[in-house]
Amino acid sequence: MSTTSRTRPTGRLAALLSAGLLVLAVALAGTSSASAHDRPAAPVPTPAAGAEPWPEYGTGDADVDVAAAKLLLIDLGYDPHMDYSHPIPFNAQMEASVNAYQANGGLTQTGRLDEPTWELLSDDTFGLYRRGSSGPVVEAVQRLLNAKYALHLATDGLYGPQTERAVRSAQDHLGTDVDGITGPATFRALIAYQGYDR
Repeated sequence: MSTTSRTRPTGRLAALLSAGLLVLAVALAGTSSASAHDRPAAPVPTPAAGAEPWPEYGTGDADVDVAAAKLLLIDLGYDPHMDYSHPIPFNAQMEASVNAYQANGGLTQTGRLDEPTWELLSDDTFGLYRRGSSGPVVEAVQRLLNAKYALHLATDGLYGPQTERAVRSAQDHLGTDVDGITGPATFRALIAYQGYDR
């Protein structure tokens, strides 16, 4: 009899402990599930700046990107015979200049502004252009900003305070680092941006 009375409380105690542990486990699972729902979702990663594809242009096309490429070629010593009053057409002189540049750069001569050509132009040209910089590359940046953001910067090739402010504003819109300096990432983002009124 005494043996039976000893095992019953122990059995009850074990059952109570098991039930308590089960209730605790369910409560903890509910709390952790609720807190997982209460936490804000992790931000969705955005594509790296400059990951957009380079646009492609060839003979007969006309765009400010073509004018910018002409100015980069001029800076590198190639002569696309740019008509500064009408700079955007991709004409026969531009095709010849692109072919010469591609040949000297070890690229396939397509005569087109294709991805490998844009990449080489960017690599050969950029460094960092900032306040105090000057030359054809700065003019290219000014022309891109004017066309794509409806600005009225002087296309004088002088990187002054107005150009710096315009670059900062464009960088903010394009999702690149906002520092007012035009380097390879900002240049690529400016060229790749096609959502503007032509």
